[in-house]
Amino acid sequence: MTAEPELRKYGAYQPTKLLATGASAQVWLADGPGGEVALKIARSDKHQESLQKEIHVLSLGEHPRLVKLLAHDPDGKWIALERVRGTMMDEWSKDQPPENIVGIAFELLEALEHLHAHGVVHGDLKPSNVIVDTDGRARLLDLGVATLPGEDVAGFRGTLGYAAPELLRGKAPTKETDVYGLGALLYTCLTGRTPFVAPDPAALTYLPLVSLPPPPATFRADVPASLNQLILALLARDAARRPSDLSRVKDALGRTMTRLAEPILGMYEEREELRRAVVGTADGEARVCVIYGPPGSGRRTLIAEAVEYARREGLPYLKGGDLKAAVQQLRESAKPSVMVHRAQHKGAQQVAKLVLTEHLPCLLLLHSDRPTPSLGELGAIQLTPSPLSLKDVTNLVRVSGLDPALAEQWWRDSLGLPIAVLGRIQAHRRRSNNLLLDPQDLPPESQKILELLHGGKPAKVVDLAEQAGLNEHVLLDHCEVLFAQGLVEAAEGGHSIVAVPQGR
Repeated sequence: MTAEPELRKYGAYQPTKLLATGASAQVWLADGPGGEVALKIARSDKHQESLQKEIHVLSLGEHPRLVKLLAHDPDGKWIALERVRGTMMDEWSKDQPPENIVGIAFELLEALEHLHAHGVVHGDLKPSNVIVDTDGRARLLDLGVATLPGEDVAGFRGTLGYAAPELLRGKAPTKETDVYGLGALLYTCLTGRTPFVAPDPAALTYLPLVSLPPPPATFRADVPASLNQLILALLARDAARRPSDLSRVKDALGRTMTRLAEPILGMYEEREELRRAVVGTADGEARVCVIYGPPGSGRRTLIAEAVEYARREGLPYLKGGDLKAAVQQLRESAKPSVMVHRAQHKGAQQVAKLVLTEHLPCLLLLHSDRPTPSLGELGAIQLTPSPLSLKDVTNLVRVSGLDPALAEQWWRDSLGLPIAVLGRIQAHRRRSNNLLLDPQDLPPESQKILELLHGGKPAKVVDLAEQAGLNEHVLLDHCEVLFAQGLVEAAEGGHSIVAVPQGR
């Protein structure tokens, strides 16, 4: 620029204070005929195109969720915008309850509906581009990188951490790109972190392409379950799988403030490994994951979450126990799918070997009580749930409405097994309300196992299965019911089970 902004006027506007410096413009507080305004000044001649674009979009018609255009230079050297007093959304959202953040998202959807109706894609939704004014209303800022109808977009435009995968692949922004941006913005305002985090910012150029974000409830326990799921849908890797109708997104948001999501605690590395396995499969690769560990360790939780992510990525779930038919289907299908089987199920490991050696596009999840080295040699992923940390247990106890001081002893007694911690929480509630669990309310097989453990001594899983006349793995399924009720717990490193006296 030829002169310092504070030393000259721009039209009728005199800059007084520098507010911000962006990639294409400086934003100044300025005095004008009607009082204070926000004055955007192009940083150089080549940056005038960005301001011209903002002028064009704001001239399409006023909207209460957008700032008002007051005046501008015909060549795009500067624009004067209404001065909106308030707080940037990332600062405002700190300590805000989810319902308030959802309310702001509603208003941002109204702004997006207005832009999309005119064929405009914002393309850079992020908390710092939203200001919550002194009346608690949202205002969407910075339309300098918006995409206009028919515009030929060259090169990456957006902000790493909020940019949709298609932008990282070099594709042009679409309306679905704004849907992803809204999801990333909501995620950040709820959790205090972006969907993907890495020590090296350069990793954000590829992480959204090779992984999936952890659920927001991983980092905030008061996120409602339906809001948790909606945000993950907005952040779908494939733009075609995101909700495209903004009115339906608004309806879905209106139904999110119901029950809380189940706490998502611990097993962070294992969850990330499975999300990457899902993405690899969705991209046409073969993945076999052996999820092993003692009863109640979280194996089923990991598998259920992986299946949910796979379905969100568009992978069909192959049901049924006919493994030969499943293999034939995999060989004939060009579309990846997901299957779940017990590692000890007859033929399951043979199917896993075929998936890996023939590179069949499939995510095969094997539920096991022990690792399978033979599959590991072929490239199968072997995962065992890590125990909950004391911090995890404390959070779980707090979310359950109980005294966090109870957490440490329960953590030590349970060895960090999630189902054992939950059992203690349920048992504590029963004692607090002078209630006893009637064994008759248990499934018949669970009643039988409890009777066999009546002596109070640890029983090895193998011996207990023989006494109960059950398959070892079926036995463990019924034991998990008992774990959840706080009636039994693991002993001897998970190889044995012992009854827990109800009066304890």
